[in-house]
Amino acid sequence: MTLKNTTKHIYRQRLLKVIDYVYEHLNADLDVNTLADLANMSAYHFHRIYREFTGETINTTVRRMRLFKAAALLLHSQLSQADIAKQVSYASVEAFNRAFTKHYGETPNHYRKHRTCQQLEHAVFYPSHIKEYTTMYTVKQIENEALTLIALPHQGDYMQIGQAFEKLFMLAGSAGLVNEHTRSFGIYYDDPKSVAKEDLRAMACLSVNSKDIPLPDPDIQFIELPKGKTVSLLFKGDYTELDKPYDWLFGHWLPNNQVELADFPPFEEYLNDVKETPPSELLTRINCLIK
Repeated sequence: MTLKNTTKHIYRQRLLKVIDYVYEHLNADLDVNTLADLANMSAYHFHRIYREFTGETINTTVRRMRLFKAAALLLHSQLSQADIAKQVSYASVEAFNRAFTKHYGETPNHYRKHRTCQQLEHAVFYPSHIKEYTTMYTVKQIENEALTLIALPHQGDYMQIGQAFEKLFMLAGSAGLVNEHTRSFGIYYDDPKSVAKEDLRAMACLSVNSKDIPLPDPDIQFIELPKGKTVSLLFKGDYTELDKPYDWLFGHWLPNNQVELADFPPFEEYLNDVKETPPSELLTRINCLIK
């Protein structure tokens, strides 16, 4: 390994620690000096190195992570806005409201009111009533090409898989594996409404041309996305709302159409850049291989 590659590897490992720390301390004061110390870098240089390795400033990353966590709490908890503001380290509800509205294009109240999350109270084999779906989606059957992916495992809340993606993009980008043809996928092995949150398994993935490349980190592995026919649903909206098209696809469309699912987990393709796209404009293609 050359001196240049050795230095790059050291930077990667230090920035991985920063990403982990940020995700685990979103309610804390994440000042640049603390993060620079964690990366064992001068604060004068940390800004530049982080931006070059990740494609955005550390302040942008922290703000985006905090507001995504806030959006998830608005939908998946009964916490007040004041409590949520504290959870994501905003000094006041007013400051939180301004930041959230700027990022999401609507107030936290409007976001919560118009995106009520249906909680699963208990599991039964035969529901006492037929669930009604207020939103329908378009499903297409398409041919999926075989792809080689590099993948970073994630275990736990699916709403936190962004942590794995941040690390994967940083590692792959700094190794020259990300370009205009790179595609981004998530593979989800468990049903989040049936499996305990801490036991959920997923993979954050990026496409690569072949396996004839050195992997930039020991935790990254190769995965083959099989060739075959899929049922595919295109969803437009924030990632916090992806449970709705999943529920509709598995609870309504699949039972009413003559298709048999293959033995491969659902996978999502993310069609635009979360760093540059308003949450309401995010495009996610949900795919299930069929026989």
